[in-house]
Amino acid sequence: MSTITQPELLGAPPPPVRRDPMVLTWLAAVGISWFGDYAWAVALAWTAAHALSPVLAGVVLGAGMVPQALLVLLGGVLADRLDPRRLLIAGQLGQAGVLLLAALAWSSGLHGAAVLLVIAICFGIASGLTLPAGNTLVRQIVAGDDLGTVQGWNQISTRAMKLLGAPAGGILVAWGGIVVVMLLDAATFLAIAVVLTVVVRPRFRLPRATQDRWRDSFADGMRYLRGHDTAKLFVIGLTALNVFVTPVTGLGVALRVTGSGWGAHWLGIADASLAAGAIVGSVVAIRWQPTYGAAAGFRILVVQGLAIAAVGIGWRPALVVAMTVLGFTAGAASVWLSAAFIRAFDPSHLGRVSSVTSLGDMILIPLSVPALGAAVRATDILTASLVFGLSMSVLCLWFATRRPIRTLAA
Repeated sequence: MSTITQPELLGAPPPPVRRDPMVLTWLAAVGISWFGDYAWAVALAWTAAHALSPVLAGVVLGAGMVPQALLVLLGGVLADRLDPRRLLIAGQLGQAGVLLLAALAWSSGLHGAAVLLVIAICFGIASGLTLPAGNTLVRQIVAGDDLGTVQGWNQISTRAMKLLGAPAGGILVAWGGIVVVMLLDAATFLAIAVVLTVVVRPRFRLPRATQDRWRDSFADGMRYLRGHDTAKLFVIGLTALNVFVTPVTGLGVALRVTGSGWGAHWLGIADASLAAGAIVGSVVAIRWQPTYGAAAGFRILVVQGLAIAAVGIGWRPALVVAMTVLGFTAGAASVWLSAAFIRAFDPSHLGRVSSVTSLGDMILIPLSVPALGAAVRATDILTASLVFGLSMSVLCLWFATRRPIRTLAA
């Protein structure tokens, strides 16, 4: 097992997060960017559904996943070899430029699938190449003891901006068309690029991958992953979680609501319950950070598995409670597990390990959603939810009791 090389402090130690203008400004910029992303997602879905055939709309909405999955491992290598801040700046500027050009093309009368496909593919490329750099940048600007706090506020920002950005995207695309939302999202990308350029400065020097050839850096990352027991458990565990959660919170809830004839507004109530629970869970996790955060994260996810199982119960109060508990446990576990994940690995390999986890999500989640649908068709929504939920509880209990996870300090 590798010895973890700690980042080298540059200058004076950073202040606590609550009194850290640089980190607070960066968190605000990230929140603004999430707002734009959620607004754009709704505007893209609405435009594709209204302007294209169902097949073309599906192609447009899924087009970004392919380049993202193909390039995320390369993104991990980039994050460990290059300056992650500059890499993220390039990604933000690139996505803003794509949206501005697309807005110009759309305003000139070039409507249709081609423009939307170009945007989706370019976004997928940028996301794949820069996604792993996010964890690496956090390790450069935040002290180890504050990682949980920063990751928690990131979680809260993500949930809150979804609640605000998604309806804003719907209102704006209905009022002014997709060009308005393109310009809005481009402005949010430019805003975070400016903050990264002007405000954010590294406080810790991270060791970099030193191999001459890029493929050697990738091979070294895979060797590190194979030889690091904690890394292997973390990658398998974190990837497995979304295999059980995402199908039920997405398709499973919709099938429960429609199958019970409750009305579409209950989908909104369920989603709001999930978001509210996640925000509260993140706040609690920020204020109470256990010594062994990884084990605590997996233990609370045992409860989340029970909540997933309860989603299938055909009773409205049960659905609200289940989604609230599911959100609360997700919010708390995300804070503890993400902080433990960043601190558990040598900073010179963090980007490559993160990229493997991201790739697992990209591959397995699109497969797990149809698997839930097939299980519902073969049985019913309650049985399928029970199978997914209890399987997750058993798996998370197993991970929580493994020694590399159990003894890993937050």
